[in-house]
Amino acid sequence: MQDKDSKTEKASPKRIKDARKKGDIAKSSDLTSAISFTVFALMTTSLGWYVFERSFAYLKGFLASGLTMGSQLGTEELRNNLASIGVQSIIMLFTIAAPFLLIAFFVSLLAAGLQTRFLFSKEPIKMSLKKINPVSGFKNMFSKKAAFTLVKTIFKLVLVFLVTYNALTDSIDVIVNLGKLGTEKIFSTLLELIKTVGTNLAVLLMILGIADYVYERYEFSQKMKMTKQEVKDEYKESEGDPQVKSQRKQLHRQMINGNMRDVETAAVVITNPTHLAIAIRYEKGKDEVPIVVVKGADLIAEKIRERAREHDVPIVENKPIARNLYKNIQVGQPIPVDLYQAVAEIMALVYQMEEMKKDKI
Repeated sequence: MQDKDSKTEKASPKRIKDARKKGDIAKSSDLTSAISFTVFALMTTSLGWYVFERSFAYLKGFLASGLTMGSQLGTEELRNNLASIGVQSIIMLFTIAAPFLLIAFFVSLLAAGLQTRFLFSKEPIKMSLKKINPVSGFKNMFSKKAAFTLVKTIFKLVLVFLVTYNALTDSIDVIVNLGKLGTEKIFSTLLELIKTVGTNLAVLLMILGIADYVYERYEFSQKMKMTKQEVKDEYKESEGDPQVKSQRKQLHRQMINGNMRDVETAAVVITNPTHLAIAIRYEKGKDEVPIVVVKGADLIAEKIRERAREHDVPIVENKPIARNLYKNIQVGQPIPVDLYQAVAEIMALVYQMEEMKKDKI
């Protein structure tokens, strides 16, 4: 027997909307990191030669300057040259690193934005006593979620280590013989090694990131589930909303004034018997199969029955068929094949009753 406080009901649109306003939404930082790393790895391998050429040219210039500065020891000119070299070094590092850092930053924003549909909420950054409560903080440190996150992080680090170790082990002969190669060959070999390791890590991190995102969505859907009492309370709350009431009245008027006219064209109305009513039309020579023309529950069902009585449309009670039709068939749709036999028997009964009435007359 289920506990009355157990969350068994799917989250309502209102509950999800309210959570979204507070910034509570399914997202994976692992997936964001994986996408950022993948882009960073692609940039490193594609722009590697650009970095090498800039760095090598600067290094040659620096060495040339060092030779001339040997004769300037203790002079003002040496201090000026050192200051100039320092500024040039900062500029060079910035021009090399800036594209990588900027693109990685914007990719991280884009990856996070796509997960949250670019949601921005002030709620997570608002000051709250709960956030600075040491007792709550201590409990969170030893919660199941914190333990799971720790295990997940360790597992990820172990996999990253194994993938990196495996890639480097496969290239151990190349690494050992790097000292025998020329400068350009050393760099091209290292670039190829970085490409291999980066590709393997990117694939691994993307797989882990996608898996983590799927898990976070599942965890979020479980967290958003509601108890039956919460569903009832939310329904009562929405019932008191004037806008919701107005919309419901408008919908009822449309159904009563519009579709209700189709009841008189029906061959039979199937009920369950009080809560549901489904009007079915079948005109020989016009309809290939029976068609649902009107359906409704509670108030609408009552109006359908009233209209049927006014126009002498037969009303037949059949709970299973009524429930099936109401749940699965929309107005204007034909009866599905699996219900042909049951509906045909009802129609035959109706025609038989009509023939008996005619014979009595």
